[in-house]
Amino acid sequence: MSPEDLTAIISMASERGIYVISDECSVYLNYTDRRFSAGSIPDVKEHLVIVGSLSKTYAMTGWRLGYCLAPAPLVKAMQKLQSQSTSNPTSIVQKAAVGALNGPQACVEEMRQDYIRLRDKIVSGLKSIPGVTCVHPEGAFYAYPNVGAFIGKGGMKSAADVAGRLLREAHVVTVPGEAFGTKEHIRLSYATSASEIDRGLVRMKEFFGKL
Repeated sequence: MSPEDLTAIISMASERGIYVISDECSVYLNYTDRRFSAGSIPDVKEHLVIVGSLSKTYAMTGWRLGYCLAPAPLVKAMQKLQSQSTSNPTSIVQKAAVGALNGPQACVEEMRQDYIRLRDKIVSGLKSIPGVTCVHPEGAFYAYPNVGAFIGKGGMKSAADVAGRLLREAHVVTVPGEAFGTKEHIRLSYATSASEIDRGLVRMKEFFGKL
């Protein structure tokens, strides 16, 4: 979403007293050079909740540490809920987070550039498969190809069927688009090595080529 559209939506919601939760977990993995946070929009903070994590920016996925910026009454309510929950970050994870946030940030840009190269590789490879189309992702590390041309072939009636067949027959893990509100797409992560991407693309091309 463009900064202009996001600003318009959040401003309109704030004027109507509607709270907006802005998921900014991938804010630093933006490939458009238009890095933008909802927190920079003036006069909307009373109806704005920003959530983020260290999982993507600092590759701390398994440590499950996130953060939130919100109006004080909401934060107090969150603290009440958290105090009764079994979910809590260990002291080691908290120390690691402080180190990540206060330490050198060059690694974040290096990772972003690596993801751009991996994105270009996987999108190019997907587009080379006859019948598959794919938009160019502008952030995060997922490709979302359209496989609608294959629905109705080989007994596959949905994207979930395509994902299931890819897993069982080609040994490629994907997530069906139904989980994200579309019926003709599958999602692939390219947060892996270039060689693994190449291997997966070869398997997908062989699988779809037989249909």
